Amino acid sequence: MTKIVFMTASVLFIVIGLILTHYLKKKHLLPNRWVIGCAVFLIALIPTLLFPTMPDGIKQGIYGVSGILAVVFFESSRLLTEQNRTK
Repeated sequence: MTKIVFMTASVLFIVIGLILTHYLKKKHLLPNRWVIGCAVFLIALIPTLLFPTMPDGIKQGIYGVSGILAVVFFESSRLLTEQNRTK
């Protein structure tokens, strides 16, 4: 049962990142992919170093945001290479 929940959550997590990427691209709000790539690590690293006794729920939320941004980074990279390939 745990494996099914984990697999479902993982797929949902990736789909949310894909939907967010395409929404931001459609609205012309998608920032540079390297800004997103740096933000992935900084969002997770800075609060963890500054507040080592942070509650687990907040840490998991921060890691979740960081993970979604990682999906956005890779999807925006894929869109960019696809766009360059068609030109």
